[in-house]
Amino acid sequence: MKKVILFVMNFALVASALAQKQVFDVLNYTPPKDWDKTETPQGIQLSTKNDGQGNYATAVILRSTATTAASQENFNNSWDKLVKGTVSVSGEPTTQPAVEKGWDIVSGQARYTDGANKGWVTLITATGNGKMANVVILTNTDNYQTQILDFINSLDLNETATAQKPVSSTNTVTGPGIKNTYSITVPPTWSLNAGGNNLAVEKNTNTGKRIIEFMSMIQSSGSLEKDMEHIFFEVFDGWSLHNSPNNLLFEQGDHEKGLTSQGLPYYMLSNSISKNGSDVIKGTVLLIQAGTNVAIVNSADNILGSETEMALNFLLFTLKINGVAGKNVDYKKQLTGTWGSNSGLYGNSLSTVTSYLAEGKYYVLTQSSYTVGYDYYNDLIKNRKFKSHGLFSVKGNILERKYGSGAATNYFIRFYARKYGKNDWENVMSLYDCNYDKNKIEAVIRFHKI
Repeated sequence: MKKVILFVMNFALVASALAQKQVFDVLNYTPPKDWDKTETPQGIQLSTKNDGQGNYATAVILRSTATTAASQENFNNSWDKLVKGTVSVSGEPTTQPAVEKGWDIVSGQARYTDGANKGWVTLITATGNGKMANVVILTNTDNYQTQILDFINSLDLNETATAQKPVSSTNTVTGPGIKNTYSITVPPTWSLNAGGNNLAVEKNTNTGKRIIEFMSMIQSSGSLEKDMEHIFFEVFDGWSLHNSPNNLLFEQGDHEKGLTSQGLPYYMLSNSISKNGSDVIKGTVLLIQAGTNVAIVNSADNILGSETEMALNFLLFTLKINGVAGKNVDYKKQLTGTWGSNSGLYGNSLSTVTSYLAEGKYYVLTQSSYTVGYDYYNDLIKNRKFKSHGLFSVKGNILERKYGSGAATNYFIRFYARKYGKNDWENVMSLYDCNYDKNKIEAVIRFHKI
């Protein structure tokens, strides 16, 4: 089947007046002529009649369900459940976002096999008004291409989505304007401030309030480094580098770059700044490449403060840009190998070493003395003298580890690079327990590949 089935539509749900429409839940639709219709508690199935040659096409409109997740997350979850749970797909779907009547829509398509049958599967997921609606289409032939296109073109949302009210500090937040740009899981011990057209997370500390502010997107130059050159001091207008000219922004900064949970490139830069003789603070700007635009997040903290750094690290495990198609990241391939976390006064010994094998097994070695260096542990790693072992799998940016007969533990995972000033980039990996303590924020431990 040709990909034109999706791309000619530009993935939007548009109205069609060619035939009499029917209503189901939040969707209007026109059933293809002579297709059978079957109603179930879960939804409506439309299917072609048996042509005697094994060719078929099926469209399923599912009843909407409540959701607090962002559109891309809803699509990903629906793809896993509705598509992968039904047929075997050859790869990840080609996706495209759209907005219709205030609803965020993500559509995707991939090849599939189902026994001897091969074809194309299409999923359309609409998110709005705290609801999620799905349409799944499967066919193993080009014969019904025109009918399928007419059916897709007939789909029309019969509700106009309105802005969601701010929800609790551990849920996803969306809303109008700036608030509709970001999907945020608020860090533990922080709170949401979504008043007016502002969007921020805040925390009161013994040395004052800490704020991480989410700003409107602007057009990107195509290079996050070039964008940072002018954005940093536009965000911190009137501030300057402490005891240094501003043109040393990059030479004296803390740098971090990587991919968000959507697979979008990000670049984060921190520097010591001051204003009119005021106290020196640590200013941070996070830029995320979102298509032809760049999303901007900023924060400030004490020079030796860690609260904001921990919150930014937490956000990078879950932060998403709404209406932007995600990119697939092969986390398992990056994870395969041996990783260690440093300890000791100069970070010259290993506290924990974990080796992940391509077949889905992992081995863990825990240090018993902080005076032992790399050579001793490298020898143990080489000879597979590990303390324990288990099984692991990776789904999206979630690492699942299972040890023995115990329950599985899930971690958010991300890979990124860090450096200070002109030093070399250092590639690292971090984990954060998905079942995190809502009343405590943890510092991120960085693992280095060895």
